[in-house]
Amino acid sequence: MSNTIKQSARARILFDSGELQYDFGSHHPLQPSRLVALMDLMQTSGLWQPDNEQTLLTGHPASIEDLSLIHTPEYISAVQKLSEVEKPDASEEEQKERARLALQYGFGDGDTPPLPGMHQVTAQIAGGTLVALSAVMGLPEGGTFASEEERPLHVFHPAGGLHHAWAERASGFCVYNDAAVAIAHVLQACEAKVLYIDFDAHHGDGVQRSFYDDPRVMTISIHETGRYLFPGTGDALEMGKGSGRGYSVNVPLEPFTEDDSYIEAINLLLTPLITSFAPDVIISQHGCDTHRWDPLTHLSLTTRGIMAQIKATHQLVHEYCKGRWVALGGGGYDLYRVVPRAWSMVWAEMSEQMVPEKLPEAWIARWQPAWEAIEKEEAMAQQIMGKEDTNETFPTTFFDQPGDFPAQPRRWSISSTNRHTVALLRHLLLSSQLRQAFPAPRHRSPMAGLFDLLHMNRSSAPSRIKTIETKRGPILMRDFCPPSLVERLHADDGLRAFARLPEREHQLLLGISKSPDCALALAHTPDGVIVGEVTIAPADEWWDGIENVYEVAVEVSSAWRDQGIAHRLLEFALELDALEDMILFAMGLSWHWDMEGLGISPYRYRELIAHLFATQGFAEYPTTEPNVSMEPANVFLARIGKRVDQRVVNQFMNRLLIAPNMMRM
Repeated sequence: MSNTIKQSARARILFDSGELQYDFGSHHPLQPSRLVALMDLMQTSGLWQPDNEQTLLTGHPASIEDLSLIHTPEYISAVQKLSEVEKPDASEEEQKERARLALQYGFGDGDTPPLPGMHQVTAQIAGGTLVALSAVMGLPEGGTFASEEERPLHVFHPAGGLHHAWAERASGFCVYNDAAVAIAHVLQACEAKVLYIDFDAHHGDGVQRSFYDDPRVMTISIHETGRYLFPGTGDALEMGKGSGRGYSVNVPLEPFTEDDSYIEAINLLLTPLITSFAPDVIISQHGCDTHRWDPLTHLSLTTRGIMAQIKATHQLVHEYCKGRWVALGGGGYDLYRVVPRAWSMVWAEMSEQMVPEKLPEAWIARWQPAWEAIEKEEAMAQQIMGKEDTNETFPTTFFDQPGDFPAQPRRWSISSTNRHTVALLRHLLLSSQLRQAFPAPRHRSPMAGLFDLLHMNRSSAPSRIKTIETKRGPILMRDFCPPSLVERLHADDGLRAFARLPEREHQLLLGISKSPDCALALAHTPDGVIVGEVTIAPADEWWDGIENVYEVAVEVSSAWRDQGIAHRLLEFALELDALEDMILFAMGLSWHWDMEGLGISPYRYRELIAHLFATQGFAEYPTTEPNVSMEPANVFLARIGKRVDQRVVNQFMNRLLIAPNMMRM
């Protein structure tokens, strides 16, 4: 089968045969032969032609200056010294010094042994990712092209993705952190926001560490929980520090997670996070050690789950980043059955091609014997350890056959635990507006019927309308805004606290207006410019089991502040008598609000929010709610309706101070 790459794809592969020298020996899990099998499969199946210059991008080694953007000078020097071939006649003192360097800088544990020439080859890999990211960003280091249309928007660098390397230490088969080096270069060269998504089964700890306090970089790592797997990090509560709070996202999944649970997690988290962050480019790491056949990990994906992550990334790239996308390889230790197929799918998606149904017979003939040799050795090792032979076979199709993967016996409990993890992350990382615009599946709210009654089911009666005067002219306030009204309006340029861009903020409001159990109140100019909004929305899973608890959020455009709009719109939205049957709460969370637009400190913001809501009967409460308890500048405010049953009030007060198990929300 021969495919034609669509010109609209503007996709290229960056691969240098010198990268195959990244080889720790024949018994090491990370084998360069997987890349040889990958390139062979793409060529044999007609997905890529090595003589087509329109699909190639040439890299170059990263310089010492480039590497120093992430790695310490002492570490780079140690890598260079350990790259030298050990002298057979080295003195005892020289041997001790070499051993000291290896131990100090992470090369002494066996996972990442010193490799002759490793500085050169890992600098080549780091430089490749730097060139790839620079090319899609239009930076000089990405190369020159005949026209803007020739410049690639998508680049696949399969040898990249060495995500475990620290600034001062090798780790997890990784010497230089190519993704971090490339991101640091882009941040130095231009004003950009970079989203890094790591799909490897192992936590992307090295990239996270490099930008843990930097709000210009969001790292999202979807991985097997570190309770059982290297590197032991990546807990949901690792969310960044300082101004980087909320920009490190970790999704630790249970061992033996299957496709459906995995796909549910990425669908519930990726789009709202990216909407909020508004990146200029996405760099994704597609480690395929998430596959059920991988010998080093415990996730249970098939190619269906892997393809879902690739397609989701591609869609988000075009929706939010004008097509700018760099994809990297990463982990993957079933060298011939999984890696070549999974990464061929990355390239096929990037270049807008369909993978053939069947693997080429010639390719199978070349690589099945290599797999069988490894399988024979592993079967002997399994037998020695008293384990049964799994009797697995070599695939003949690009996509896995469902019948080859029976359901895990603990599927329900694994999926349930993952669902709780995702709910916790949505609670910790997403504002109320984002949660409501991108809702998780849930039962209809017990107050939805009341909302419909108040508004005559919304479709048959107009919103309440009230006009207020401001220094800049009249403003119309409307509650229970239906989608038809929101569609006719547009957001002011300064309305960007939750989605960073006004057009996306408008899409959030439209999504909220379509929810059957959310109330949306808007303030807009007579000519249809939205300058403020208040949402009343069901509390998320943190408050599960307590009736009639709703979250209130308010936003006013940065261009319309000091006009009294927030106070008057909040008062207007909350003046309905029916709200006395509810417990309303609001959270001032400094990390995801528009601090820059307000021009005040987080502590001053805390006071401002507390004062604003106090005018509507809200009081501040101490709480173990994680967002509030983790940051002293944050504040929790609540208003308990006069007709709320005392039993419900007691439940609510207990929940404030006795935190539920965070992983069992």
